[in-house]
Amino acid sequence: MGIKLNILFWRNNKKIDKMAIFLADNFFSQLQPQAAIDYFRDTQQKKDKKANKKNTKTKNLLNQTTDQIIAFRKDNSLGVYGKARLQLTFMNRLNELGYPEDITRQINEIILLRTP
Repeated sequence: MGIKLNILFWRNNKKIDKMAIFLADNFFSQLQPQAAIDYFRDTQQKKDKKANKKNTKTKNLLNQTTDQIIAFRKDNSLGVYGKARLQLTFMNRLNELGYPEDITRQINEIILLRTP
């Protein structure tokens, strides 16, 4: 049989949760909730060089996090359930760390749009 069904998909749950929490903690260590709020709410309004430097740092962090998620999903052959669990655990951890839900949703949308 050429097709292998992963019937025991929940076996990876601990691994998925661990990675999602690691990514969220890393995100938090590099971008505090207030800085994320400022980035998402004031991106269009800020024009000075200092704001642009912070925006570049935030964009780079989002790109880095997205790349890590893509690599993890590929290396672990995550299906739909695994991908959803990774995103949900990541979002929940960001909320636990103090990010407002609307900001967490925006971060998640960016990641979802960039990941296949």
